[in-house]
Amino acid sequence: MALIDPASSNGCLTLPASGPLGAEYLVTVYSANGQVVDGGASGAYALNGAALAAPRAAARSGGAEDAGLAFEARLRAEEVRLASAAVANRRQRRPAVRRPPSVGDTRTFSVCASIACAGFVPVQASARFVGTHVALFVDDTVAAGGFSPAELDSLGVLADSHLFPLDTTAFGAPSDLDGNGVVIVLLTDRVNALSNCSLSGGIVRGYFSSRDLTQQPGSNQGEIVYGMVPDPAQALCFGKVFVRANIAPTVVHELQHLISYNRHVLLGNGQPEASWLNEGLSHFAEELAGRTVPPMLCPSGNCLNQFAAGNIRNAFTYLSSPGSYYLVYPRGSTGSLGERGAAWLFVRWLADRSLADTVLATDVTRRLLGADQAGGLALTGGANVAAALQRVEAGITFPTLAGRWHLSNWTERVPGFSEPSGWLRYRSWDLPLVFDQLFPGPYPLRPDSTSGAPYAAAGTLLGGSATYLRVVQPPSGEPVGFLLDTRNTAEVLPRLAVVRLR
Repeated sequence: MALIDPASSNGCLTLPASGPLGAEYLVTVYSANGQVVDGGASGAYALNGAALAAPRAAARSGGAEDAGLAFEARLRAEEVRLASAAVANRRQRRPAVRRPPSVGDTRTFSVCASIACAGFVPVQASARFVGTHVALFVDDTVAAGGFSPAELDSLGVLADSHLFPLDTTAFGAPSDLDGNGVVIVLLTDRVNALSNCSLSGGIVRGYFSSRDLTQQPGSNQGEIVYGMVPDPAQALCFGKVFVRANIAPTVVHELQHLISYNRHVLLGNGQPEASWLNEGLSHFAEELAGRTVPPMLCPSGNCLNQFAAGNIRNAFTYLSSPGSYYLVYPRGSTGSLGERGAAWLFVRWLADRSLADTVLATDVTRRLLGADQAGGLALTGGANVAAALQRVEAGITFPTLAGRWHLSNWTERVPGFSEPSGWLRYRSWDLPLVFDQLFPGPYPLRPDSTSGAPYAAAGTLLGGSATYLRVVQPPSGEPVGFLLDTRNTAEVLPRLAVVRLR
């Protein structure tokens, strides 16, 4: 395995002559910039071997905008704008007497009035479940045919006894600015109203708003996760089966965002975590729930499918065209579904480096959020990732991690492949097997291939993205040389990653 800065070799890469059995290499050209930039890091590249040929088309965009993802992008952008106000609010507030709500208590909340969240509407809700860590409030005006009392109790037990402990063990404690000792989960049809119920527009399932941790207009001045409710009148989007299956993954996902904001902004006095890593960690929280929640608390009895199947689908989308999607999203974006798949895969792969437990990887995730640092965490993005992995390999950098990860996405499907460092594998998933179970057919990542004959490829490198090439040399084949030419190198940080497969 070799990771090469093309600036150190004038863009040249030479693979040696093959022996009597031939040889096969994987070559990736990737962007090693782990920090967010306005508009997203991007730059043209051309990879040429032997002689020029017609270049391929540039990378396509990440796909049509999803309403739920667009709404979340607005909320994450608001986190940046309100960071200083949230820090000031925390400093000004006196420690409150802990007054947890009681079942039956009513309260009026401010909830986003539209997908733009430029205004707010009052929602009166009643406490239907109060546990040690989580309280469920339900909008008093929701339609009949929604959650039954037994279903609310089941959701409350799940959130209080499993999702909250899971998130706080993995990522650290949330703030408690309102002093009530609980995180409130507010279930309201005002969340449903944020979606244009259709087959193609995407659905807002729930959210966390950092505004609630400030004294800005519309703030509820406390820790709240918002969620959708069943609505028989809109069964296409909000049927009970769908809502029951998706509300718990939404809660565990959004709770990670709430915790992250506390660690980075309220305690760290810094900026929110970079969206790409923030989303990757929230999707990882979903997977953790799928692996640890007891089957009897999942409607289908298959918790891993309920909580993690979306991550697998998104990962499949990403690997089907990895050069088309950012890993490191542009500022203000929370990623397309394919980019969410990239972020989850990367966090999952990082977690697999754990020195203690490669499934739950608490030692890695807690370092990524500074969970054991009283002063929170100021590092974000690629710098945070590199710092968190220092205990695994001293001196490791984000460019090195990104290159190894990109190689792993292909070596994962090479039968019998082994590599001494152990870095080039996922340890907790058999991706070829799980992809084949959900999407029968070939592995989604399909690199270009050349035997050393004239080769040329051109396109656009996006932040953290990669393009893949298999070089298959015949027996006693000649050396193969390549020349990489890139543009906007200071922003893209182009790199080559190479590993011999056989």
